[in-house]
Amino acid sequence: MGQAPGYWSRWNGKRIDRRRLLAGASVGAMGVAGLAIAGCGDNNKSGSTPAGKTSSPAGASPGAGDLGYPTSGWDKLTLDQMRTIYAGSKLKELPGQKKGPTPGGTLHFASQTPVTWDPTSAAGSLLSSYMFANNQLTQFKVNDWVKNPNFMEVEPVLAETMPEQPDDTTYTFKIRQGVKFQNVAPVSGRELKADDIVYCLQTYEKAPAQGPTFEQVDTIKALDDYTVQVKMKEPSAYFLADLAVPYNWIFSKEQHDSSEGLGKKPIGTGGYIFEKAADLANYSFTKNPDYFRKDPRTNMQLPYLDRLEGVFSGTVAKGIAAYRSGQLDALWPQDFKSWTQVMQTNPDSICQVTTPPPSFQPFIALRLDKDPFKDPRVRQGLSLLIDRDSIIKELGYGMCGYGYGQDWTYFGNEWPWTSEQLGDYMKYDPNKGKSLLEAAGVSDASFDFLYTQYQGFNFDVWQAVAAMWAQAGIKTTVSAPQDPATWQKQFYGGTYNHLVATGFIGPGWDPDTFAYQAMYSKSVKNYFKINDPKVDDLALKQRGIMDKAERSKVVTDLMNYDLDITTRIWLVTPYKINMRHPNLFSLTDTEAAWNPQGWGSCGLDTAWKLS
Repeated sequence: MGQAPGYWSRWNGKRIDRRRLLAGASVGAMGVAGLAIAGCGDNNKSGSTPAGKTSSPAGASPGAGDLGYPTSGWDKLTLDQMRTIYAGSKLKELPGQKKGPTPGGTLHFASQTPVTWDPTSAAGSLLSSYMFANNQLTQFKVNDWVKNPNFMEVEPVLAETMPEQPDDTTYTFKIRQGVKFQNVAPVSGRELKADDIVYCLQTYEKAPAQGPTFEQVDTIKALDDYTVQVKMKEPSAYFLADLAVPYNWIFSKEQHDSSEGLGKKPIGTGGYIFEKAADLANYSFTKNPDYFRKDPRTNMQLPYLDRLEGVFSGTVAKGIAAYRSGQLDALWPQDFKSWTQVMQTNPDSICQVTTPPPSFQPFIALRLDKDPFKDPRVRQGLSLLIDRDSIIKELGYGMCGYGYGQDWTYFGNEWPWTSEQLGDYMKYDPNKGKSLLEAAGVSDASFDFLYTQYQGFNFDVWQAVAAMWAQAGIKTTVSAPQDPATWQKQFYGGTYNHLVATGFIGPGWDPDTFAYQAMYSKSVKNYFKINDPKVDDLALKQRGIMDKAERSKVVTDLMNYDLDITTRIWLVTPYKINMRHPNLFSLTDTEAAWNPQGWGSCGLDTAWKLS
């Protein structure tokens, strides 16, 4: 890839601006007209203030519901102010909460019809964002009343309570009685029984996305019509957390066995019934009149909304225009700058700053089974050539954290990792980086670089990395196919040549997702070709430790070792700013369950609008 001459000399140790950060990073094998920038969120120290954003907002005064929302000067807000003013814990205090909930209305949100509705398919993990028609044994709790949205909570749904655990290998689920499948053929409103749960869980044992969750399952059986027992071969600390990830939908055997199978439409026990969809475009769901759940706070029947409308906007600009005109009820403006612009026209918007989920962030995978990436010095050197602070400031407008694929909340941390926690090779040290590459015999090389996105924030981050490498003599030939099937075949199929710019680690929440599932040498989700005896030992060990404190120590050892040998090149992790119109409630983002698109889809039965 080409690069403007004198790039580093123009820098001279100073910060670079956005234009220079991206200068000269060209893309081959694609055509892109205008890039949509996606946002992000913390700097290198938790609680610190991004450089260049130190003044207070002009005219700041209490806004909606006396929550302390500013009425202007949004572009002057610091990260600290954003996290305080727009804290998710304040959502329960919104004006209108005392008036509602109010049944009725339609929720319009930006989304796109998935390729398939079948959670047992190869694309099953992507359906985590589409759980409208189905329920699970346990689910993430997503509403305005969660204690702290930066930590996940799990609640029983099809199960009456969380499972009984008489020992470390047994889980006994009591199933709610009287729950009915939706009155849609071929299930036609019959009652859910324990045999349905057994059928689904046994099917997931062999499914691509869910398989690792069930690897250590010994038996799954119905003890009676409303009791399911799962026995593990050995203690499996990850099982309950993984079971809550919203691609473990409960479906019916009749639909699975039908000629159309699960792919054409979802049928379950959920709050919304599938109505229609256009391929990779709009879709809609209508209220399920036979839904079994009631709001525990109000005892009112759920769901509140009459309809869900997933609207495909096509571009970020079109999505913003649709929100401004009221055609969309909620918006993810993608970055801090776009958010400030939308606030100029929609200052009454209800906003929430959310931590990023660790399972999706821009990073770079390498073929560790090929030279020269077998040599850790090459990986370490490439990482040291990256100035993450400049990426955070110039591309993320200060609203990003340092990236690493392990969930910090498991260790009790509310905010993302700091640079001090991520070892020596996440720092910017081009001299040391060049020395390591020279010592490994890779001072002047050219690599194929496959991108899994062709626009947006992640794309810009990868472009900046390619430009930084180019200045150190590391050339890259970039391919950014607009057809998802092309990169999916190469990345998931393990046929990519050198480097993959990606964001896909999970999906997952438990540490096992980022330890065993992503890193164990024989794991089907080890797309990174990691094969290291110490990694394997620690990844296996943490799976069976039921004591959280003891398990945390092993996971920490694995994390530190992984960072030291640099199995992947981690970059930055973006925060999200959630916007909604002031008449919309319970569209909360939590740490790993963004709403309404994302894992928060499982909480849309509690969303409501004030007419």
